[in-house]
Amino acid sequence: MKTIHLKTTARSIARAANIIKKGGLVAFPTETVYGLGGSAENAGSAKKIYAAKGRPSDNPLIIHVPHAEDAERYAVTSDLYYRLADAFCPGPLTMIMPKKDTVPYEVTGGLDTVAVRIPSHPVARLFLEKCGVAVAAPSANVSGSPSPTSARHVAKDMDGRIDAIIDGGECEIGLESTIVLLKDDRAVILRPGAVTEEMLSAVVPVSRDPSLLEKPSADFRPQAPGMKYRHYAPSSPLTLLRGPHGDAVEYMKAALKSDPSTGVICLSSDRNIIRGKNVVYLPDEPSGQARGLFSALRSFDDRGTPGILSVIPSRTGVGLAVCNRLVKAAGYDIRPVGITIPVIGLTGQSGAGKSTVSKVFAGFGGTVFDCDEIYHSLLYPGSPLSKAVIAAFPESDSDGVPDRKKLSAAVFSDRGRLELLNSITHGAVLDEVRAGIKRAEKAGASFAVVDASQLFEAGYDNECTAVIGVCAPYETRLGRIIARDGISAERAASRLENQHNEDYFRVYCDEIIENGGKDGDLSALTAQVRRIIEKYVGWLK
Repeated sequence: MKTIHLKTTARSIARAANIIKKGGLVAFPTETVYGLGGSAENAGSAKKIYAAKGRPSDNPLIIHVPHAEDAERYAVTSDLYYRLADAFCPGPLTMIMPKKDTVPYEVTGGLDTVAVRIPSHPVARLFLEKCGVAVAAPSANVSGSPSPTSARHVAKDMDGRIDAIIDGGECEIGLESTIVLLKDDRAVILRPGAVTEEMLSAVVPVSRDPSLLEKPSADFRPQAPGMKYRHYAPSSPLTLLRGPHGDAVEYMKAALKSDPSTGVICLSSDRNIIRGKNVVYLPDEPSGQARGLFSALRSFDDRGTPGILSVIPSRTGVGLAVCNRLVKAAGYDIRPVGITIPVIGLTGQSGAGKSTVSKVFAGFGGTVFDCDEIYHSLLYPGSPLSKAVIAAFPESDSDGVPDRKKLSAAVFSDRGRLELLNSITHGAVLDEVRAGIKRAEKAGASFAVVDASQLFEAGYDNECTAVIGVCAPYETRLGRIIARDGISAERAASRLENQHNEDYFRVYCDEIIENGGKDGDLSALTAQVRRIIEKYVGWLK
């Protein structure tokens, strides 16, 4: 088969749409990645897509429509669908709903549900309008390899396999759409993307499917693309390094010294530390990492690297999507570096009782590091942290120690200054935590617990074996804060309003501990902590 390469003129797009109407396949650009399109009403087109990609037939396809109301022909929509569509569509969000008979089971991988997306890319929208039918389209690559973000990537995988490629240039986002299952009154995230958990939770309740970062069982049946099989992978094996970033970089430097042909993915800020012919740098910020990830992974296919080592980015915001793609690309091959004992990250809502949970972990032999206590221990007259904070915020100086109230006033309405303060304090506290864990490790500790209310914001989550969130009902937390801090109910409520809601922790944490029981009754907490230790530490005192 000869593949036609088309430009984005109206005439070329009309020609591509005609190919779809006749049962052919066309690769087209979207704001996320390039899609491989065929008619969503044609079972034969779906079979061609699976054949061209070498894709397992139980891996469902996403159908694309130009307008939200066009989904009515293919899916049983709901108020929840239209609330999300009004907020995020056209855009990088896919919603799964019960299918109608207009969609063959060949498109849905045999499921009674269908995944619907309304792309925002102008070429994609014009193409869909001209097709006059929903277009089923997975990413336009050979199954399992990194998704294509340019027509050049598509051509490398699909030339001679499909009818045409529309060249719309580089994709803006660079990672596939967020996929959510619409279930009852909430959106369950099956695949993270540019529409983040924070964005979704501002509109509807949100939860997370465990398969985002965990390896599914062999009999697992995927409800959406990218959930079960090894995806996004370069031809060389990829290993992710979990641990302190500095230790990961030192590990990669040693690997390059041993074998200069080793592939490395690190951050732009590491450029002065680590260099090599097969070193690829991703931007420090998550949206840039998303844009460059698949191109970076594909670049190694031309380098002949024996293996690739990569750092793991923070998994908040778009970082969760980058982390998800890397974990799938690595086939869940994650190697701990720097610290070898299990590290349990503990975070959660104010008033949920993290300190009580920490004590239960300590009762099982865990060495606990309270980041709030460490922060205050580092603030004394003339200390390096005090000097650094006062240099950045001179108005906070109180006899050589930063005054907390003055600091709060300095950053209250200035996000940039708040981020500066956090970068100074988080770094100092975490350096102390890392040093403390290494001392505990040498002393024979079996596992460590890091209690940090801003664990994700500090970027410490990927240094943890598991991140545990502590949650409790609102009224319980409110009462605990009033009693603990001696403040009014109004002030306590105001404090809680400015913190992450429960859905945030349920999405980003590996496990949740429910701490809504009566204070002093530790039996339920002990059972939950015991289960977590058995799962992530593997032993009991």
